[in-house]
Amino acid sequence: MHAAPGVKNITFVRLTLILTLALSAALAANGQTATGIAKTEFDVASIRTNPPETGFHFAAGTSTGGPGTSDPGMFRCSKCTLAVLISKAFQLQNYQFPAMASLAGNTFEVAAKIPAGATAAEFQMMLQNLIKDRFGLTHHFTEKKMRGYQLVVAGNGSKLKTSTDSPRAAASSGADQWHRDGGSHNGVINFNGSARYRGDHQTAADLARIFSDQLSLPVSDATGLPGKYDVSLAWSGSSAQSASHSAWGGGGGHMEHGDGAAAPSGSSQAEPSGPTLFDAVQSQLGLRLVQSEQIVAQILVIDHVQQLPTDN
Repeated sequence: MHAAPGVKNITFVRLTLILTLALSAALAANGQTATGIAKTEFDVASIRTNPPETGFHFAAGTSTGGPGTSDPGMFRCSKCTLAVLISKAFQLQNYQFPAMASLAGNTFEVAAKIPAGATAAEFQMMLQNLIKDRFGLTHHFTEKKMRGYQLVVAGNGSKLKTSTDSPRAAASSGADQWHRDGGSHNGVINFNGSARYRGDHQTAADLARIFSDQLSLPVSDATGLPGKYDVSLAWSGSSAQSASHSAWGGGGGHMEHGDGAAAPSGSSQAEPSGPTLFDAVQSQLGLRLVQSEQIVAQILVIDHVQQLPTDN
């Protein structure tokens, strides 16, 4: 028996639709559009070098916009160092970027128009290509064995405050005892030997990343906490690096921080501005930083980069 002509047409249309959807899904998974061309360049981008700043100032770049934000079509970064741009482009944590300090001397005003419908992965590729084009970046990754920490809930339970939609009032935690005049600034501030972190709508994974950057070692989230939290934390600004070095560098015995742990012997004796990062995490947040096994980390190596960009 032969199928009626109308049945053949319906079957052919259905088969064509199925193949089209499958092809679109495959292209999307590889960061490509339906035309097979990945979005790898900004529509237009500007990088302007700022004049040198003197005195106290917030040097780290503040970035807004991009896929997944309220302004997906426009990326801006004010007072961005080249280190900040590279970190954002490659999604690096501090321990993955040993050359970071050498690329923090200049700041830039960056504005870039993002093609409509670009994904987060495509945005990162656009930013990488912009840095390669304007700063002449060449690089490679190498593997390095490192030890790190896990972020876990302390024995008495988490003290994290669940986020609300309303703006929070000034906190009364230990963080604000040292920084009552800086409560409106989100992020990490290091000043005069003390450090403070404030962040709204933060996940436990976000906190692990912040602590990783402070310690320059990997920190993974093992809390199992699913929510978003408003966080204020204060500690001795010099204690994080010295504690991580004593724990992993063969120095004094701060091998585990938290319940029953001793302070590092022979390191970081003077801490006039507050507790160590490890002690602050436990006392103020109800969390702990504990050792994890050695891991293989991907480290970015800069082969060449210019300190200033070419002209727009």
